[in-house]
Amino acid sequence: MDKPKVVGIDARFYGKAGPGRYTKNIIKYLEQIDKKNNYIIFLRKDSFEDYLPQNPNFKKVLAEYVWYSWDEQIRFLFKIFQQRLDLFYVPHFNVPVLYPARIVTAIPDIIMHTFSTEAGTTLWKPYFKFKKIIYKIVFWWAVRRSFKVIVPTKEVFRDFKSIYPSVPDDKFVVATEGIDPDLTSARMDDTPAVLNKYGIKKPFLLYLSSMYEHKNVPRLLEAFKILTEKYNFAGSLVLVGKKDKFSERIRELVKEMNLEGRVLMPGMQGFVTDEETIALRKEALAYVFPALKEGFSLTPLEAQYYGLPCAVSDIPCHREVYGDSVSYFDPLDVKDMAEKINRVLIDDSIRQELITKGYERTKLYSWLHTAEVTLSVFNKALGVKD
Repeated sequence: MDKPKVVGIDARFYGKAGPGRYTKNIIKYLEQIDKKNNYIIFLRKDSFEDYLPQNPNFKKVLAEYVWYSWDEQIRFLFKIFQQRLDLFYVPHFNVPVLYPARIVTAIPDIIMHTFSTEAGTTLWKPYFKFKKIIYKIVFWWAVRRSFKVIVPTKEVFRDFKSIYPSVPDDKFVVATEGIDPDLTSARMDDTPAVLNKYGIKKPFLLYLSSMYEHKNVPRLLEAFKILTEKYNFAGSLVLVGKKDKFSERIRELVKEMNLEGRVLMPGMQGFVTDEETIALRKEALAYVFPALKEGFSLTPLEAQYYGLPCAVSDIPCHREVYGDSVSYFDPLDVKDMAEKINRVLIDDSIRQELITKGYERTKLYSWLHTAEVTLSVFNKALGVKD
């Protein structure tokens, strides 16, 4: 019998938003379906105790190296060498560029190529620009060096091809994402207490994500103002996102537009837990998501699971993932945005159709499928039969 192969997984984002949730769920389901290979899970201190291996072939190793740092490129590299891996899996793009052996990456999008985060950085601007150059070099190197690059949608594949046309098509593998099981298994019974905690009164519209430039939140505020003035919507808009420079800017814009008391931002009071977001999904009237660019766009899917009708931006990613299960609006036209949201609010037949189709849509996606595709890629890279 062949000796088991050793796969290393860079799980330093484990448990965090975005790539952290992706990493957590990939590991969870790989544990369930792979009984052949051995795994080394690299974790930082703040998540080391959170991950409890459920498969004896999975071993965790402390790797306290900051993301996007020189430490990541030098000291983490030596840590990886010590484990004598047959394959290194990075569920992001930030690979140690000097690592010589076989790599598989999972890259959710290339939004940073077209939308800058400079407005929210605390770094010295020239240094930020320098880091952006380094980012693009590392990103290109990750694509070039990867045995395969796993992407969540065909739209992301097309984005890659538009920027890196010389990269062969078969370098990319599409593996859709799914709803985090922690959001479907957690229960929040006392939803009124959550609303009281954050001063939220029904009815309200819900938005749940970061407030980076590509999320298009300023136009959502403009559309909401039209919704209240032209269509007489008497409720509020609840924006749930972490406190940072981007959300601070949105809060200032809320003040400038005289929307205080109508637009609520619970994340500015502190961290909003998964259980609390479930309560908000259960009590909201509709979910709105105006993003200009996304890789997969999970939050509308999570809203659909809890019976929320969704009005989202008409972008290729959303068309691919959601089909006819949502109401679409032009993300650049605030009048169209307001009109389409209003239609979801006042037309009971449209609401019920979206609720029914939305819940059925959630059944098309799962992290088990993502893990199965990922394992198939691993086995091909390792020369192991599925």
